[in-house]
Amino acid sequence: MERGEPGEGVRFARSAAKAAARYGECPTCSALLNPVAAEAYALLGDVEGAAAHAEAAKRPAAMFQSSAWRAMAESADAAVKLAEHDEGGARALHALSESYFDAAGQPYWADRARARATEVAGRASGER
Repeated sequence: MERGEPGEGVRFARSAAKAAARYGECPTCSALLNPVAAEAYALLGDVEGAAAHAEAAKRPAAMFQSSAWRAMAESADAAVKLAEHDEGGARALHALSESYFDAAGQPYWADRARARATEVAGRASGER
């Protein structure tokens, strides 16, 4: 995703899903995989794919009761809002995600959430 290749993100997510179906799902792995996959699908305009991964991101968030996992789930929901062209909702969820990442002591992910919110705000105002 950081290389600007959401198609590769989708390919990796599909590969991971096949492995999980064969060997079983790793909750901690899926806590990272599903939000990133939701973002990849959203960037490709696939609302259904983004929503499926956002729902999957909620399972480990509920299982571990962690600010970091909750933040990942919120970022996945932000991706769905973006795919649905709800920029205001996406910005709000990225901001919420940022606050959870801050609370969890995750500066990289908090900065990433802040950057995503800024990107969405730029799209909404017609900038690029």
